[in-house]
Amino acid sequence: MSSRLLDIGAEDSRLEKLENTCGELAKTYATNPQSALPPLMAAWDPSAGEDPSLLLIGSVLQNHWPTYRGAFKGEPLTLYRAVVLESVMRAMESQGVLAVAVSLIAANILPQLKVGQEARILDILVGRADAITAERLEQAWPEQSSPTNLAPLNVPAIKTLGKIDENAWFAQVAAASGPNTNKEGVTLANPNPHLPNQAQHWSWEFASRMAPILSDVHDRAAANTLQVVKTAFKGLADAVAAKLNEFLQAEQVRSNQREAASRLLWWRQSLYSQTAEKPYRKLPAALVAWHMALDMSDLLPEVYPPAVESLLFESVRAATGAQGEAEITLKELLQVDGAPSQLSQLTWLTEQRTTASRTLLVQALANSYGAGSAELAKLGVDAELKMLPGDWAIWLLREIKALETLAAPDEVGQPAEVAA
Repeated sequence: MSSRLLDIGAEDSRLEKLENTCGELAKTYATNPQSALPPLMAAWDPSAGEDPSLLLIGSVLQNHWPTYRGAFKGEPLTLYRAVVLESVMRAMESQGVLAVAVSLIAANILPQLKVGQEARILDILVGRADAITAERLEQAWPEQSSPTNLAPLNVPAIKTLGKIDENAWFAQVAAASGPNTNKEGVTLANPNPHLPNQAQHWSWEFASRMAPILSDVHDRAAANTLQVVKTAFKGLADAVAAKLNEFLQAEQVRSNQREAASRLLWWRQSLYSQTAEKPYRKLPAALVAWHMALDMSDLLPEVYPPAVESLLFESVRAATGAQGEAEITLKELLQVDGAPSQLSQLTWLTEQRTTASRTLLVQALANSYGAGSAELAKLGVDAELKMLPGDWAIWLLREIKALETLAAPDEVGQPAEVAA
């Protein structure tokens, strides 16, 4: 918006109204990232037309710009699409799972769309989504070859004892020593009435007066020392505890990664499907793609390195043999609803049913099982799109991880003000 990539006229007030609209939508998308998916999928498809999820943007815009329809001829679909893209861009800054989902789904769909001159705008959006995803990947999947890299322990400096003023107790000592002093400006409170030449009386009086002074000197010095030591030990203990927690968290991440890698290797060697409850070699190629994507998803954290997709592709080839070398269409991939499989019994898949105007392949299959009839995905992609079963498995894995991620959003505050 602020980059003026959309022509809205020269009035600054229009930009302000659009900024407010984007701010409201960004807050909604950050709080409920699942709600951003249908309008986003329509926004990046130039052929989406008057998609219901885009038309709903008009009702939000109306609240901030009541007369906006008078500034455009017909439905301003380009404006709606720009608002969606800007809002998603802002929401991703505070809602990282939305960025992960955008990165995954964009990798599937955008190469199949004819975005033309809008590629530059979409590159900005996807580039930022990829960057946020990479940051989360670095935290969740560190390189095993590198040691845990922690900064040196920052030992807090010990506060030294302050130097006591040599005149701090002069008035008290002088008062204990005799009835007066030769130091100007010093008033003695209740001084010793005896002079030193009155030895017996003076010594008794001096001792009784000097003892409390020495006790006070000791108590103050001890209290100051204890306070310095207490502060020093607390600072050191806090620094050590923070460093230990940092180390334990880093090692826990590495432990989780090693465990995930171990499970993936066992899965690859066994080639057994938990969701199908049978070996993959006993399934047709389309079902292998579905079940492998679902099974592998359960073995992975929110984000994963690119090598995982290579492992999935090679696993499909190993399980399908010659079938894995034959391309299948998107339509054929979705026709497994009539095949004997466990897909229709999966609770997670059932939960993906949706009435949204735009649906992913996973959602389309869930709708098919729910309605009892085949439903094609509303992606803006040709139903005759052909790919190898291994490539379809990667496509499905990305969708599954995106949907899982969106279902577990981060806790967020106010979305950042970032313009596309």
